Amino acid sequence: MDEAANSYLTVWVGDYVFGIHVEHVVEILEYESPRTKSVTDMPFVLGLFEHRDTIVPMIDTSVKFGGKPTRIYDQSCVVVVSVNAGERQFNVALVVDTVSDVVTIDEADKREIGTTYKPGYISFAAKQEGGYVVLALDTDKVFNDAEVVELDQILKQENTK
Repeated sequence: MDEAANSYLTVWVGDYVFGIHVEHVVEILEYESPRTKSVTDMPFVLGLFEHRDTIVPMIDTSVKFGGKPTRIYDQSCVVVVSVNAGERQFNVALVVDTVSDVVTIDEADKREIGTTYKPGYISFAAKQEGGYVVLALDTDKVFNDAEVVELDQILKQENTK
């Protein structure tokens, strides 16, 4: 079995552990403030972030997932991930409380999410050693169509400056 096919970077956002498939992780960085403050009415967009000479939206992951704004600590990180939205591919900078490690999740360990909490961007849950549960994040489904269009417009405007 190809271990990379089942490898997930685990990150803490509030009380939850999310797993991001390693193929979507572009880079993990120490937290730094966005270059520009929020440029939209979307409450989860903190502003724009410069990553390797490219401008990407910086997302407060906790707010995006329905929580309170993230408080920045020494362990706070920015995880740059790739998002495929139809024919459009772009990167976003996700602000997380901390990055934990990379775990391998076997098919047999994957569990469906119950109906009380099943946002479309969570693929499955998997219990790990130590008793914590990883919620596997589908980065391609985190943003709805309207959000993708607005983020795309923001990036196009920024790139024409």
